[in-house]
Amino acid sequence: MKRIQVTGKSVRKFEDGYPVIALTDLENQQDFDDGAWVQLENHGHFVATAYFAKQHRGAGYVLSLRESDAIDERFFASKFRAANAKRVAINAQGAYRFFNDVGDGLGGLIVDAYPEQLFVFRWQNQALKRQARLIYAGFQKVMGKDVTILSVAPGQEKTQVITGALPKGPVTVVEDGVSYPVDLSVARPQLALEFRDVRAWAHDNSQQRRVLNLFSAETGVVTAAMVGGAIEAVTVDPNNRAATLTQAQLATNNFDQAAVEMRTMDVANYLDYAIKHGLTFDTVFINPPAFIRGKKRKFDLSQDLEGLIQQALQVTTSGSDVVITTTAPSYSLKRLRTTVNDAVEKYTGHVTVSTTFHSPDDFMTNDADRQSEVLKGIRLSVN
Repeated sequence: MKRIQVTGKSVRKFEDGYPVIALTDLENQQDFDDGAWVQLENHGHFVATAYFAKQHRGAGYVLSLRESDAIDERFFASKFRAANAKRVAINAQGAYRFFNDVGDGLGGLIVDAYPEQLFVFRWQNQALKRQARLIYAGFQKVMGKDVTILSVAPGQEKTQVITGALPKGPVTVVEDGVSYPVDLSVARPQLALEFRDVRAWAHDNSQQRRVLNLFSAETGVVTAAMVGGAIEAVTVDPNNRAATLTQAQLATNNFDQAAVEMRTMDVANYLDYAIKHGLTFDTVFINPPAFIRGKKRKFDLSQDLEGLIQQALQVTTSGSDVVITTTAPSYSLKRLRTTVNDAVEKYTGHVTVSTTFHSPDDFMTNDADRQSEVLKGIRLSVN
């Protein structure tokens, strides 16, 4: 295993548990070798065992801070054994996050669990996937050889079957009596598991309410709200896929789709229309992407969220709720609070922050890495 020199400044960071390697952590950035397993050291002092990876964030991940750890099947089995014990302790059921990246001590890998002992490995970079055979072996050592393992790699459109067989049709995930069909043959997630608590809130607080859903293709909140007693809903997303997913969810629950108006258009344009025509809603869900380019407008989370919230508040009345969520890694809850507060200050009515949403307990986080929190959300109550 090649020894790589890191800067003295980075040593403390890694020893404190920060898991992501940056190119600037290396004394010589030319030492970066995509996919290489390396020992990081500083002037002869062992710092960590790690691997390098070309990816959207950083240049790799720390694997272990113990020099004696061999990165082998037993090492990965220990990670999965610890992850399984944590999920049993919190009684994770149905579909849940079995293994959550740096939160479970292995950056670059997410494993989602579905009914019938079916697990989907979502590789976050190609570098770690090169060690897939060793990692699968460690997983089966803990979970048994009878499980079904599916694999999704970056850029992959279809799911790869590793062990077992792909379900013939969509897998049904049931939460609070609401059924969500999930087609696991498609690589892109169809039900965002981190939104489980938001869906539960939508189900329990939508009786006789009119709902507006902005973006949120995979969140399932419209279906949860309708089954929970909403009288009607409008869902707006520039992506055609959002309407297709919602239609499939409503059909699975034998729900009349006529009560849900689905619009494929720029969200800001719809809000302009709603404000102009005096439309109001009792609950508004906002879950914008980090960036999207619509037909006439683009949306950039870092620049446009405040304006979007200001628009959304104009289609509310006294007693309305606005739920604002983000899964963008770089957009912290602190930053979300600041943006929400700035938007509320410019609103003429009275608004209070009622609830803060986080990822469910099965989405383990790394305390040293602020970006390991998947879901951040705030509920506003309009008085």
